[in-house]
Amino acid sequence: MADDQHSFGVRLRTLRETSGLSQEELAERAGLSSHAVSALERGTRTRPYPHTVRALADALGLEGEARSGLISSVPARGRTPRPAADRTGPGIPVPPTRLIGRDGDVRRVVELLDLHRLVTLTGPGGVGKTRLSLAVARTVQDRFADGVVYVELAAIHDPAAVVPAVLDAVGVTAASVDDPVGSLISWAADRELLLILDNAEQVIAAAPHVAELVARIPGLAMLVTSRAPLRLRAEREFPVEPLAVATGDGTESPAVRLLLERAAAVSEGWGTAPADEAAVAAICTRLAGIPLALELAAARCRLLGPAALLDRLDSVLQHGGSDRPERHRTMRATLDWSYSLLSAEEQSLLRLLSVFVGGFRLDDVEGVAQRARLDGDVLTLLEALAEQSLVTVEPAADGLRHRLLEPIAQYARSRLVEAGGEQRFARAHADHFLAVAEDVSPRYRDGGQVAALARVDAEHLNLTAGVETLLAAGDGQAAGRLCWALWMYWWLRGHHALGRRLSEAALELGQDGVVRGQAELAAATTCFAMDDVPTARAHWEAACDHAEGDRSVLANAIAGVGLADLAQGRLVDARARFAEAREAAAGVGGYGDWTTALSWIWSGTVSLLLGDHESAVREISEGLASARRRGDRLSTYIALYNLSQVELSRGRFQEAAEHLDEGTRLSRETSDHANLAYLLEARAVLEARQGAHARVPLLLGAAQAIREQLGSFGYGYYRPDPGAIADAAEEARARLGADRYDDALDVGRGLDPDRAAGLSLGELAHS
Repeated sequence: MADDQHSFGVRLRTLRETSGLSQEELAERAGLSSHAVSALERGTRTRPYPHTVRALADALGLEGEARSGLISSVPARGRTPRPAADRTGPGIPVPPTRLIGRDGDVRRVVELLDLHRLVTLTGPGGVGKTRLSLAVARTVQDRFADGVVYVELAAIHDPAAVVPAVLDAVGVTAASVDDPVGSLISWAADRELLLILDNAEQVIAAAPHVAELVARIPGLAMLVTSRAPLRLRAEREFPVEPLAVATGDGTESPAVRLLLERAAAVSEGWGTAPADEAAVAAICTRLAGIPLALELAAARCRLLGPAALLDRLDSVLQHGGSDRPERHRTMRATLDWSYSLLSAEEQSLLRLLSVFVGGFRLDDVEGVAQRARLDGDVLTLLEALAEQSLVTVEPAADGLRHRLLEPIAQYARSRLVEAGGEQRFARAHADHFLAVAEDVSPRYRDGGQVAALARVDAEHLNLTAGVETLLAAGDGQAAGRLCWALWMYWWLRGHHALGRRLSEAALELGQDGVVRGQAELAAATTCFAMDDVPTARAHWEAACDHAEGDRSVLANAIAGVGLADLAQGRLVDARARFAEAREAAAGVGGYGDWTTALSWIWSGTVSLLLGDHESAVREISEGLASARRRGDRLSTYIALYNLSQVELSRGRFQEAAEHLDEGTRLSRETSDHANLAYLLEARAVLEARQGAHARVPLLLGAAQAIREQLGSFGYGYYRPDPGAIADAAEEARARLGADRYDDALDVGRGLDPDRAAGLSLGELAHS
């Protein structure tokens, strides 16, 4: 009983409870996992390493007898470590440079070795698995009585040769024994040692031998580095990630520190000038924080400054130091090694993945692979590539998302070019994402807006690449269809210049039938969003001529001409156009209902500008009712903004506030920042009229920042009263004083759109 009372676990729990800490709080302070603390207290882990005990003592604030009592309660780990000269094996290799940015990883792997006897470090070639394993080995070597045995497996390709290589490393001649596994078990039976198997990916088939060694040698711990896990039950995998390329707090990232330190070895002070900061950061981003790539780049810094190195990045990675292993002398050699371990089907899928931009979902890969007539089960092949650390897997809002790190993507693209078929793969990619865009497009106009926007947000780069592929192929028909499917997304997300460029490029290639009218509409809306009303009008008028009997396209085009009239002050003409659009859309359903609702709302805008408030409310409310029935957030907040303008002009501030509140919440849901800017301005006018002058510059500053980011006003059919906005600003400046007003304006400009919406809704405190 006395022993139990003084056991490490009991003592630790007593000290923790006395300190008033939970297991989770103690774990966080000590840099451990809550599972590790729980295992120690329950006694399932009885012999923690000294660094773990010291970390716990520090976290508990122990001094004097309390500290020594906790330390002394740890049972002896076994035999006293032998002097280094007496230990078995060749020792731990000493790298020529210091390890950067891996302190946290070293701690976590050491903790894993404290809990598990088989740990595998996985990751792509050049990510730093070997360097991390050596740092871990140096940290824990004194905890093993017989030290550390390091075995390099890169030159071994026969799985049957792995155990003999270990025997060679410990001085037992493999050629003299018939049973290498049994011989190693006999030799190590009474030893305590850490065995490092480095670069095991090409001999994964030796995994059963590894499992047998761990099961039958109680004093053996194993640390394996491999581009793929061994897939053993006893194994604990630790994925080694690339170095972070940004910190978020303004400090140098680990990737930047590594690049600068290695570059300084050949060019003192390289990249440290303030003017070099952007180029250095861009190099680290392009190289995805992969240490080998950063070191290869740094080796070329003698004659190249940061900007020049960035321009030549692809070529400089093809050369490296002669003191490196051959497979690490260039990034190409490193990735050639990984590529050679893949099956033909896995190689083909890797090449296909190179046509994706910004990552990919499993179902999209399956869709593109089917169109490209790729052999093999995509799920199985993708899993194999992920296991080989060639594909990274990341959590996403809609499940898991995958991507290739940029150096791997570049390599895969070069392999695709060498193998041929890049045009076939790129066209399969474009055709698939055309189908995705056309499937999602109708959802922009009903209750599926948020989900549709999220789907396209994730694939925007792939969709843009799809348009570019179709343009490069000279397929104006498919490019026009894709622009038509994307125009509202471009509108809502502020990608106006991109949408205009792609739509007008598609028009230059030409389209047949109604697709011509659709492409004209896509170009018109993006031009209108950029405040180029004359060009937008020309495209809308051309769309009228190319509607080809499609009444939804015709109605949209007529309404567009009405918007141009509205923006140019031809109010009577605009009213007539909106009525004509509703007539064309009558009974069409779907797109026609959407156009009808907006035409009513825009007619209400005309009535407001003509001073007919009653007609304005009636017409806008007609469109609002349709929008609410369909769950259409976009049309709803367009109506609400216009109703707020009517109520402001009538002095009905409570009603105006309610409209602005709902419109702001809906704009936040769709992340429609252009619309939000108008709502913020309207709120500023309302606040000024209600005497809340301190909020006016905050709101106006936030609206200004959004407009500057978008590069245009958008929503050219909104007709706010510029005099009312100017009056609100002038009165607030007079009440607050110029300095306080300008300070608040700057604070507002610093708010991101979500916080700006929160300010408008009263969620943020202000002074």
